[in-house]
Amino acid sequence: MKPDRNIFVKVIFCFSILLTSVNTMAWGEDGHRVVGEIAWGYLRPEVRTRVGELLESAGEPNLAEATTWADRIRSDSRYDWAASMHYISLPRQWDGYKEERDCPPAGCILKAIDHFGKILGDRSATKSERAEALLFVAHFVGDLHQPLHTGLSEDRGGNDIKVEFFGFPTNLHALWDVYLPAGFVRDWKQYAEEQRRSIGERERKQWLDSTPEDWAAESQRLVHSHAYTSQVELGEDYYRRNREVVAQRLRRGGVRLAGLVNQVLGQQ
Repeated sequence: MKPDRNIFVKVIFCFSILLTSVNTMAWGEDGHRVVGEIAWGYLRPEVRTRVGELLESAGEPNLAEATTWADRIRSDSRYDWAASMHYISLPRQWDGYKEERDCPPAGCILKAIDHFGKILGDRSATKSERAEALLFVAHFVGDLHQPLHTGLSEDRGGNDIKVEFFGFPTNLHALWDVYLPAGFVRDWKQYAEEQRRSIGERERKQWLDSTPEDWAAESQRLVHSHAYTSQVELGEDYYRRNREVVAQRLRRGGVRLAGLVNQVLGQQ
């Protein structure tokens, strides 16, 4: 399917000002909503009930919208401590996750998912603590499936790589966050429903048979095989090459978010 250039024009216009001041925003709001909506469809009934209670206490209407919370609070200085938890900077030659080497003292996304996953499942934690943990987990699982959130530290995960997409200036990170998904995600809710129906049971089980470290390894491979490029002027060829990569990362993110939440809250 050929991308609709008018869609790209509209999206680039709407986000150009925002993206000049906000970095490492993974998937944009609609991408995160797709992950959350897919995940909601795979939650077990009793887990849905518990998730609904936590979301209500946090003032979030549903899981899809809740996935955007961790980006919405980035302008709140009280959450400056969470900035480094949206990503992990990995070298081109990487032999697997070692916390003491790969995760700085300020934290990283893999440590954050583990940390907040434990709080979410801790029945001795307060409801507000568990609700906030859910909001972080829902966002960070999506972030980890955006390949550039495992990108190189020297270019800040592609934020410092200037490119043009269909003639419009942006950076590589923003291209993957917003502009590539915008080519095919017109209605995020409808798209999420279509994607969930396309996921086979065998495929879903394969994706669940993995750890967050495996998800990071997938993204790290993809960032070098598909995202990074020596070209500056990008258009239809780059879009066609990466459209399915983006779509699959959204699908896997949704399935795995559900799996993690089912595992943590289903035990109760």
